[in-house]
Amino acid sequence: MSADLINTMATFIGIFVALLGAFLFAFWIAMGIWTFNDIRSRTRDWLAIGLASLLVLIFPVVGLILYAMIRPKETLADVYDRALEEESLLRELEETLTCHNCGAPAQDDWNYCHNCRTQLRYACSTCGKPARYEWDICVHCGTDQSGSPSPAKAQSPFTERSDLQTAEEEVGYRPAQISE
Repeated sequence: MSADLINTMATFIGIFVALLGAFLFAFWIAMGIWTFNDIRSRTRDWLAIGLASLLVLIFPVVGLILYAMIRPKETLADVYDRALEEESLLRELEETLTCHNCGAPAQDDWNYCHNCRTQLRYACSTCGKPARYEWDICVHCGTDQSGSPSPAKAQSPFTERSDLQTAEEEVGYRPAQISE
């Protein structure tokens, strides 16, 4: 072999080793950065963040495999999204109208509970339109409802025929025959 050929091969091998070393160094740094960003998206504990990053930087490939095995499954964003969903469901449940007697779900336009047959609404003493026992004022006329009948004492939601007709028109219910 000639000396020129050996010099050329040594130069190519030197360039290849330098490029391989640069690639491995960049890969090592990239693993450390990826681990740091990943663990930071999963926890706010700086000790865990530091230890996970050191594990990967000290033991490059083995540390990355170990970190992948022990890292938290959920990111903080996932935990936050789940908490928002739970809070939204709880608010939706709290806004659902229920019977004050048995707690069964009820709709706003129902006069009686479908479960226990308790009266849910009564006629406002001023305007005669239906009002719920939970209301402090009549939403139709603004009359204070603090003196409204209590749910246990009320037998009939409407005291006069005109109140009954007004409330029936309000809720869209019209029986076939009204007996006096």
